[in-house]
Amino acid sequence: MAEVSPKQEGQPLKFTVTHYRLPHHTHEAFMQWLTEEHLPLALPVLKKHGALGYSLFVTPGPLNDGLRELYKDIRPTWDVADYDCVIEYIVPDMQSIQKVMSDPDWQAAVKDQDQWVDVPKALVSLGHHVPYLVEGEVVNMPK
Repeated sequence: MAEVSPKQEGQPLKFTVTHYRLPHHTHEAFMQWLTEEHLPLALPVLKKHGALGYSLFVTPGPLNDGLRELYKDIRPTWDVADYDCVIEYIVPDMQSIQKVMSDPDWQAAVKDQDQWVDVPKALVSLGHHVPYLVEGEVVNMPK
């Protein structure tokens, strides 16, 4: 198991999943499927297994195009991510993720994902969310 600092011990985890839509769907249709069809089935399962939070970081193409244009001279070696969204779960522990994924109701919530999500391109990460600037205020810095 990975090392955890004493400050992180017992803190919730952030579990993220980066999703690309299948190319025959528009970004807008993909996000509509995710929020109107998947989420109503998924959220009750997440709550049942103790998830503390769920949010979407949505990255539409026009914003990425603008960012790409901005960074072409400033940081020419940087790539602009082209995924459609990052799903962010806040969970109490890794066992919560395992419980959600093995729940039959979760299987129902993701039954259509192969029709919408480019599943092999998904990227997952797990770690600690540590804010340092919240609503304009500096936090979590040594005094």
